[in-house]
Amino acid sequence: MNHQPYLEWIFSDGEIGLDRLNQQQRYEFDQHLNSCSSCRSLFSAWHATEVYLQNQSLISPKPGFTSRWKLRLEEDRKLFHRRQTKVTLAVSIGGSLLLLVLLFLLTWPWLRSPSLLVWTWIYNIFIMYSYVGLVNEIIVRVIQSATFVIPITWLIILIGILSELGVLWIVSYRLLTNPRRITR
Repeated sequence: MNHQPYLEWIFSDGEIGLDRLNQQQRYEFDQHLNSCSSCRSLFSAWHATEVYLQNQSLISPKPGFTSRWKLRLEEDRKLFHRRQTKVTLAVSIGGSLLLLVLLFLLTWPWLRSPSLLVWTWIYNIFIMYSYVGLVNEIIVRVIQSATFVIPITWLIILIGILSELGVLWIVSYRLLTNPRRITR
Protein backbone atom coordinates (compact mmCIF):
# COMPACT_ATOMS: atom_id res chain seq x y z
CA MET A 1 0.00 0.00 0.00
CA ASN A 2 1.28 3.49 -0.87
CA HIS A 3 1.48 5.62 2.29
CA GLN A 4 3.36 8.56 0.74
CA PRO A 5 0.60 11.18 0.28
CA TYR A 6 -0.92 10.27 3.64
CA LEU A 7 2.43 10.60 5.44
CA GLU A 8 2.88 14.04 3.90
CA TRP A 9 -0.58 15.02 5.10
CA ILE A 10 0.09 13.65 8.59
CA PHE A 11 3.29 15.67 8.98
CA SER A 12 1.93 18.86 7.42
CA ASP A 13 1.42 21.46 10.15
CA GLY A 14 -1.00 19.33 12.20
CA GLU A 15 -4.66 20.28 11.98
CA ILE A 16 -3.87 23.45 10.03
CA GLY A 17 -2.25 21.40 7.27
CA LEU A 18 -5.21 19.02 7.17
CA ASP A 19 -7.59 21.97 6.83
CA ARG A 20 -5.95 22.77 3.50
CA LEU A 21 -7.15 19.46 2.03
CA ASN A 22 -10.23 19.49 -0.17
CA GLN A 23 -13.22 17.31 0.71
CA GLN A 24 -12.15 14.41 -1.50
CA GLN A 25 -8.61 14.36 -0.07
CA ARG A 26 -9.91 14.63 3.48
CA TYR A 27 -12.29 11.71 2.84
CA GLU A 28 -9.45 9.58 1.39
CA PHE A 29 -7.26 10.50 4.36
CA ASP A 30 -9.94 9.51 6.90
CA GLN A 31 -10.61 6.24 5.04
CA HIS A 32 -6.90 5.43 5.02
CA LEU A 33 -6.57 6.15 8.75
CA ASN A 34 -9.52 3.82 9.43
CA SER A 35 -7.95 1.01 7.39
CA CYS A 36 -4.22 1.46 8.21
CA SER A 37 -3.23 0.97 11.84
CA SER A 38 0.39 2.14 11.37
CA CYS A 39 -0.68 5.49 9.86
CA ARG A 40 -3.41 5.88 12.52
CA SER A 41 -0.93 5.32 15.37
CA LEU A 42 1.59 7.63 13.67
CA PHE A 43 -1.06 10.33 13.26
CA SER A 44 -2.24 10.08 16.87
CA ALA A 45 1.35 10.09 18.19
CA TRP A 46 2.27 13.08 16.03
CA HIS A 47 -0.87 14.93 17.09
CA ALA A 48 -0.19 14.16 20.78
CA THR A 49 3.41 15.39 20.39
CA GLU A 50 2.23 18.65 18.81
CA VAL A 51 -0.32 19.21 21.57
CA TYR A 52 2.30 18.50 24.23
CA LEU A 53 4.81 20.90 22.66
CA GLN A 54 2.20 23.65 22.27
CA ASN A 55 1.14 23.35 25.92
CA GLN A 56 4.66 23.56 27.30
CA SER A 57 5.93 26.93 28.47
CA LEU A 58 8.97 28.41 26.81
CA ILE A 59 12.16 28.14 28.78
CA SER A 60 13.99 31.42 28.96
CA PRO A 61 17.77 31.38 28.76
CA LYS A 62 19.91 32.03 31.79
CA PRO A 63 20.77 35.67 32.45
CA GLY A 64 23.69 36.88 30.37
CA PHE A 65 23.22 34.28 27.63
CA THR A 66 23.43 36.84 24.85
CA SER A 67 26.63 38.42 26.14
CA ARG A 68 28.21 35.00 26.69
CA TRP A 69 27.21 33.96 23.19
CA LYS A 70 28.65 37.16 21.70
CA LEU A 71 31.91 36.65 23.60
CA ARG A 72 32.15 33.05 22.43
CA LEU A 73 31.38 34.11 18.86
CA GLU A 74 34.10 36.75 19.02
CA GLU A 75 36.57 34.22 20.45
CA ASP A 76 35.68 31.78 17.66
CA ARG A 77 36.26 34.50 15.07
CA LYS A 78 39.62 35.39 16.59
CA LEU A 79 40.60 31.72 16.66
CA PHE A 80 39.53 31.34 13.02
CA HIS A 81 41.53 34.43 11.99
CA ARG A 82 44.60 33.20 13.91
CA ARG A 83 44.32 29.79 12.28
CA GLN A 84 43.84 31.40 8.86
CA THR A 85 46.87 33.62 9.43
CA LYS A 86 49.02 30.65 10.46
CA VAL A 87 47.95 28.62 7.42
CA THR A 88 48.59 31.57 5.10
CA LEU A 89 52.00 32.17 6.66
CA ALA A 90 52.92 28.48 6.42
CA VAL A 91 51.84 28.27 2.78
CA SER A 92 53.71 31.49 1.96
CA ILE A 93 56.92 30.35 3.67
CA GLY A 94 56.66 26.89 2.09
CA GLY A 95 56.07 28.38 -1.35
CA SER A 96 58.96 30.82 -0.89
CA LEU A 97 61.29 28.02 0.14
CA LEU A 98 60.20 25.92 -2.83
CA LEU A 99 60.79 28.83 -5.20
CA LEU A 100 64.19 29.48 -3.61
CA VAL A 101 65.19 25.84 -4.12
CA LEU A 102 63.98 25.94 -7.73
CA LEU A 103 65.86 29.18 -8.32
CA PHE A 104 68.99 27.63 -6.85
CA LEU A 105 68.62 24.61 -9.13
CA LEU A 106 68.12 26.86 -12.15
CA THR A 107 71.18 28.98 -11.36
CA TRP A 108 73.40 26.05 -10.40
CA PRO A 109 75.34 26.04 -13.72
CA TRP A 110 76.09 29.75 -13.32
CA LEU A 111 77.11 29.33 -9.70
CA ARG A 112 79.70 26.69 -10.67
CA SER A 113 81.49 29.19 -12.94
CA PRO A 114 81.45 32.72 -11.51
CA SER A 115 82.94 34.26 -14.64
CA LEU A 116 79.92 33.06 -16.65
CA LEU A 117 77.66 34.67 -14.04
CA VAL A 118 79.53 37.99 -14.20
CA TRP A 119 79.46 38.10 -18.02
CA THR A 120 75.77 37.18 -18.05
CA TRP A 121 74.96 40.00 -15.64
CA ILE A 122 77.00 42.48 -17.68
CA TYR A 123 75.17 41.37 -20.82
CA ASN A 124 71.76 41.66 -19.09
CA ILE A 125 72.58 45.14 -17.77
CA PHE A 126 73.63 46.25 -21.26
CA ILE A 127 70.42 44.83 -22.79
CA MET A 128 68.27 46.52 -20.11
CA TYR A 129 70.07 49.82 -20.70
CA SER A 130 69.42 49.47 -24.44
CA TYR A 131 65.73 48.73 -23.82
CA VAL A 132 65.38 51.71 -21.47
CA GLY A 133 66.97 53.96 -24.08
CA LEU A 134 64.68 52.59 -26.78
CA VAL A 135 61.55 53.04 -24.64
CA ASN A 136 62.69 56.56 -23.71
CA GLU A 137 63.17 57.42 -27.38
CA ILE A 138 59.72 56.03 -28.28
CA ILE A 139 58.02 57.98 -25.49
CA VAL A 140 59.77 61.22 -26.50
CA ARG A 141 58.76 60.77 -30.17
CA VAL A 142 55.15 60.00 -29.21
CA ILE A 143 54.98 63.11 -27.01
CA GLN A 144 56.59 65.27 -29.71
CA SER A 145 54.17 64.01 -32.36
CA ALA A 146 51.24 64.42 -29.99
CA THR A 147 52.15 68.07 -29.33
CA PHE A 148 51.88 68.80 -33.04
CA VAL A 149 48.38 67.31 -33.17
CA ILE A 150 47.10 68.33 -29.72
CA PRO A 151 48.14 71.58 -28.00
CA ILE A 152 50.20 71.10 -24.85
CA THR A 153 47.47 72.48 -22.57
CA TRP A 154 44.93 69.98 -23.90
CA LEU A 155 47.53 67.22 -23.55
CA ILE A 156 48.07 68.13 -19.88
CA ILE A 157 44.30 68.21 -19.28
CA LEU A 158 43.92 64.82 -21.03
CA ILE A 159 46.69 63.28 -18.91
CA GLY A 160 45.06 64.73 -15.77
CA ILE A 161 41.65 63.30 -16.68
CA LEU A 162 43.14 59.89 -17.49
CA SER A 163 45.04 59.81 -14.20
CA GLU A 164 41.88 60.79 -12.28
CA LEU A 165 39.96 58.03 -14.05
CA GLY A 166 42.72 55.60 -13.12
CA VAL A 167 42.54 56.61 -9.46
CA LEU A 168 38.73 56.38 -9.56
CA TRP A 169 38.98 52.88 -11.04
CA ILE A 170 41.48 51.76 -8.36
CA VAL A 171 39.32 53.13 -5.52
CA SER A 172 36.18 51.55 -6.99
CA TYR A 173 37.94 48.23 -7.40
CA ARG A 174 39.15 48.28 -3.79
CA LEU A 175 35.69 49.15 -2.48
CA LEU A 176 34.04 46.42 -4.51
CA THR A 177 36.54 43.70 -3.60
CA ASN A 178 36.97 44.49 0.12
CA PRO A 179 34.89 42.23 2.35
CA ARG A 180 32.43 44.21 4.35
CA ARG A 181 32.47 43.42 8.03
CA ILE A 182 29.54 43.90 10.33
CA THR A 183 30.46 46.02 13.32
CA ARG A 184 28.60 46.48 16.53
